[in-house]
Amino acid sequence: MSKRFLRPGEYFFGLHQGTVGTLLGSCVSITLWHPRRRLMAVTHFLLPRDPQGILVYDTRYGVGVFHRLLRDMAKFDTHPAEYRKGIFGGGSLMARERPSTRVGQQNIAFAREQFEILTWTADHTDVDGSDYRRLSMDGRTGEVDCQRLVWKSSTFVGRNE
Repeated sequence: MSKRFLRPGEYFFGLHQGTVGTLLGSCVSITLWHPRRRLMAVTHFLLPRDPQGILVYDTRYGVGVFHRLLRDMAKFDTHPAEYRKGIFGGGSLMARERPSTRVGQQNIAFAREQFEILTWTADHTDVDGSDYRRLSMDGRTGEVDCQRLVWKSSTFVGRNE
């Protein structure tokens, strides 16, 4: 089974017989799964928008992610209602961040706002908190595995370890 790992700002939409995964901190991932066509999407955006407002199609930013998702669904002649959808990540990893300036909170709020505007319902969510997340989606079944991790002794460990 092939594994594909997304780095921050990377984006995947299509057919894949293995898993697509990523590691999230304050970033957010939107996932989509089309059960009949076995199409999947996994994203990893860093900020809601480009601070300069120029890069509206860049998938490092939530705006670009949603543009691409809508375009790719249309390209495959599918409708958003046919997909199971998820929102993951947005952790607050710095203890001294004020709630109003937390990048993770801003990313979560943006994703939820887009879901509301598009009248999408999230079937799976695991957002907020102070954890990192290891996210993996199986391209054969659409199963999403989201493990919460903490940073201990220069490595990530599972929340329960």
